[in-house]
Amino acid sequence: MKVVGVATSDSRAYYSILSRLKETNLRFVSLTPSQAAEETPEPIITTKNELGLFSVLTIPIEDLDENPLVMEGQILSKTLKDNKRVILIGVDPGFRIGVVVFYGGNGLGSFTVNSIDVLKWKVLALVRNVPHSEVVIKVGDGAPKLSRSIVRALAEHLPEARVEVVDERGTTMNRIRSRGLTKDQRAAERIALRKGTSLGKRGTTRFRTP
Repeated sequence: MKVVGVATSDSRAYYSILSRLKETNLRFVSLTPSQAAEETPEPIITTKNELGLFSVLTIPIEDLDENPLVMEGQILSKTLKDNKRVILIGVDPGFRIGVVVFYGGNGLGSFTVNSIDVLKWKVLALVRNVPHSEVVIKVGDGAPKLSRSIVRALAEHLPEARVEVVDERGTTMNRIRSRGLTKDQRAAERIALRKGTSLGKRGTTRFRTP
């Protein structure tokens, strides 16, 4: 997407916007409101009180989530067509659960959690707050018991999502190193990009025997 513009005379809002944008994958530029009106970057993040200063797509900071990953998705949603708003999530089960998120074909972000509950609530927060046309969640099968628990938890709380199980053999190999990702997150990235097996009508599927 194009560079995001940040334009506001409100110093508190300005630092709030920048601190979150620095935690995203978005490119951004800081401008004064008068500069933004002339150079017209799009979209522009500003405050509700200053929306009328710009003629291009503007997003008020008050409407954006404080979580940088969710906020990035919300910003991208303004620039994507409805049929392109697909949330794709890859999950690598293990002692540390690696997670990678794609949105509209863009790498949205990654994180690592230590429990299914934390994973569940992070995914729920993302899906509930980022506009989407479809949600696809792919879970690796390398730790069958944990994988089953993750699949059941996500399928139960996100019935609209398509949850798939992926044969994750080879996903932990280090031949491909994605910038800024941990080993667990790199495995999750490869899981997200592989073809999986969808859950059956009863919410069950076969898991590989380790």
